[in-house]
Amino acid sequence: YQLIMHRLMEPGKEPDITCGTLEGTLVPGPVTLFRLQAAARDELRSYVAEGEVLDADPRSFGGIGIFAVPNFARFYRYALLAKQFPHHGAVGFERAGKILYDALQMLGVTDISTPLPPERLYPGENPF
Repeated sequence: YQLIMHRLMEPGKEPDITCGTLEGTLVPGPVTLFRLQAAARDELRSYVAEGEVLDADPRSFGGIGIFAVPNFARFYRYALLAKQFPHHGAVGFERAGKILYDALQMLGVTDISTPLPPERLYPGENPF
């Protein structure tokens, strides 16, 4: 059962209506983060990022894990925030970035954000 919902909806009772949600720590390994969404003026925009689920105790509850994505701080600022992506996205427990990127291109999506290495600037990023 989902702990917060159980506390709110069924305090002191056996879980009934709060059953069915995931609880547990994610297994360490490769991960791909992905989102495809419609933007204003009927444009599609997406992001794809690869990383790892770390072998660390998140000390919380829910279906939870700690993700490490190379160069994520800049990616978060100049792609996810700048393009107003919501905080929800898809997670795949394999490296699928290349396949997803190719599929998005075949679908005609032209705005695909990915984490950039430190030597490449994002549009509008201050080089100093």
